Amino acid sequence: MKTKKYEVEIMGTTYRTYFIDAESEDKAIDIAFDEMESDWEISPIWKASAELSFCEEEMNPPRTTELKQ
Repeated sequence: MKTKKYEVEIMGTTYRTYFIDAESEDKAIDIAFDEMESDWEISPIWKASAELSFCEEEMNPPRTTELKQ
């Protein structure tokens, strides 16, 4: 059987979530991008292609359970 040549492109997408305290949604986005830029564990290529996925106000923060002594 004769073979043919194919161009195959594979793309991977990962997400990183930040929980930010801020005065507004725009400020929260700015702070999150600043945090991402300063994270040494993230590759420069990943940073260059990073885009905002979503931003929403956290209405009901998760409850914490305190240990009773």
